[in-house]
Amino acid sequence: MTNSAIALLRASLIAIFLGALLAQTLILPLLVAESVSIHPEVAYLATPYRWVVTAGIICLQVALACIWILLSKVQRQRIFENSSLRWVTTIICASAIATFLVLGLGFHLLSIVGAGGPGVFLMVAGTVAFGSAATWLLVVMRNLLASAIGLEAEMRAVI
Repeated sequence: MTNSAIALLRASLIAIFLGALLAQTLILPLLVAESVSIHPEVAYLATPYRWVVTAGIICLQVALACIWILLSKVQRQRIFENSSLRWVTTIICASAIATFLVLGLGFHLLSIVGAGGPGVFLMVAGTVAFGSAATWLLVVMRNLLASAIGLEAEMRAVI
C-alpha cells in the first residue's frame, strides 16, 4: 500500500471520527431536544435513547481506532501477525454491538412504545441487515487473515 493511500485513509478516518464526535456532542443533544418538544408524550425515552445512540457512536469510534492501528501495521508491513487478529476481533465486536443496539432500539420503539411507522421499520430493518452483513463479512475477513498468518509462518519456517 502506498504512502499516499495510507495518508488518504488516515485523513478519512480522522474526518469520520471528528464527524462522529460532533454528532455525539452537539447534534444528538439538539435532535433529542427537538424531538422532546415535538413529542412530549415520549419525553421519558429521550435520555435512554440518547445513551443508546451514544453507545452506537462509541462503537464506530472504537472501530475507527482499530482500523488506524491495523493501517499502521500495514505501513510497517507487520499485518501478518497474531496481534492483528485482536484488532479485527474488536472491530467485529463493535459492529455486532452497534447492530444489536439498533435492533433493540427499533424493537423497543416499534413494538413496546408503539411509535414510529413503516419508515422507521424500514430504516431499522435496513440498518440491521447491513450491520449483520458487515459483521459476517468481517468474520470471513478475519478467518482469511488468520489463514494468511498461518501460511506466512509456514513459509518462514521453510525459508
